[in-house]
This record gives sequence, structure tokens and C-alpha cells, in this order.
Amino acid sequence: MRLGIQVGASLARGGFMGVGEAFALLYLSPFRGVEVNQAHLTVFGSVEEFGSRLRRLGLELAAVYWSAKFHLREEHEFIIRDFERIRGNLLKLNSNTVVIGPPPRFRLFEGDKERYIGAMAEVINSILDKYDDVRLGVHNHWGTIIQSEDEINLLMKLTTPRFQLFTDIGHLSVSGINTYEFLDKWVGRIGYIHLKDDTQPFNAAKDWGEVARRFKVPGRGRLDIVRILSILKNHGYDGWVTVEYEDPESDPIQDLKFFVNYYNSNLRGFFEG
Repeated sequence: MRLGIQVGASLARGGFMGVGEAFALLYLSPFRGVEVNQAHLTVFGSVEEFGSRLRRLGLELAAVYWSAKFHLREEHEFIIRDFERIRGNLLKLNSNTVVIGPPPRFRLFEGDKERYIGAMAEVINSILDKYDDVRLGVHNHWGTIIQSEDEINLLMKLTTPRFQLFTDIGHLSVSGINTYEFLDKWVGRIGYIHLKDDTQPFNAAKDWGEVARRFKVPGRGRLDIVRILSILKNHGYDGWVTVEYEDPESDPIQDLKFFVNYYNSNLRGFFEG
């Protein structure tokens, strides 16, 4: 397995620091890759300069996070053009992985889930039918149309087997899903992991305020991180495990220091040796 970090959500969130400062903090850390939002690819003026910054620090681009109105068929032509631009940028960076962020939930969705998830599956299948040099997967997310296990199941049923689960451990937990059982069931189709902790595992959250308070840097919550990585390892998973923490009450730098110490004491064996 390879260790990455979601830079925007974990370090550069809320303008706490710039992307360049966040990259510099990772130099000589255990992290080997970064995930960024697609807008960050030009934060240094060009995609080429972005790649140059990564190389100087010994980092890879693990993935790009991309969200759009996938559930609306009238948006599909624009979405495909947007994807082609992102794909072009990824090829310049010797990367191929796009994490799909689902659209937010809305009132009409509850009564017609198959319609909207079906439309999302259509545009995903169209992209994967056209391009065989990219990896796409869905990031399950509380508060979106891919939140519950039934919604995840439906999307995976309607998409080509090339489409993967880019599973977010914390969002599974705050959606009331038993993370360990989910990983055992789906690990064959999991191609990427977001690793965050939860202070109240498997209890369905009531609102975003509760979700934000419960999310912690791995090791500060009550999920069994070692068990999670053991399940992945025992099933032969060897992809990216990307750390993400979004605790509004914490200091991102102190969380980073905490995680590096936690990693060295508890997790190193999963990634090194």
C-alpha cells in the first residue's frame, strides 16, 4: 500500500495555508503522494509547474478530486468536455486517477433515486467506454446522493466493472455503515481509500455539523485503523491509502505531527518493508 494525503481538505482547508506550503510540510514525511482538487492543478500557474513542485519534493499525484452534476443528463455533454480537460492535465503529470465526488442530496432525489443514480452511471460509463487510460471511482460521501449502502450498491450495479469504489472510511461510518463488513464485502472492487477517523463509529449522523465534529485525523477517533488496514492487506489491496482529516476544531499542522507519530508507532509495517 502507498500512503497519500488529501492536501486541500487536510492542510490547505479554509485558507489555513497555501498548497505550496502544504507540499513543503510533506517533505521527508512518510507520505508518497497527494490528492488535490482539480482546480489546484494550475495553482502554480501551469500544470507543468505543479508537476515540477511535486518532483522536487519526491511526491506523486495520487489522484484528482472532481465533482459535477453527474445526475443531470442535460449536463452530460459539458461534464464529458470537463473530464477531457482533466484527463489531459493528468497525462502531463503521469497520473490517471480521478476521484468522483457525488452531487449533494436534494428533495426530489428521495422519491426517484434510480433515475438520478442511473443518469450518473450513464455519464460514467460513457467516459470509461471512450477512455481506457484512466481510473474512475466514486467517493461515498455523507450528504450526497451516494451516501447509504443501498445507493452505493445501485451505482456499482449500473456501472461498468472498470468503475471502482474509492471508499471513504469516515463517510461510511457517519452514514451508519459498518466499515469492516463493507470492506470485506467490496474490497475486490475498491481501488482507492480515503482514511479518516470517527468518534462515534457506525452511528448515522443527523447533520453536517455533527459530521464535521466527529471526523478526526486517524488515531484520534474510535475506528480501529489497524483492523481496517489489515482487512485491505489480507485481501491483497496495494493501492493508495490517502489520509484526510477535516476537524474544524483542530490545528492541521498539529494533526499532521500527531499522525506521523501514530504512523511510526502503529502503521509503518503496512506501507514499508
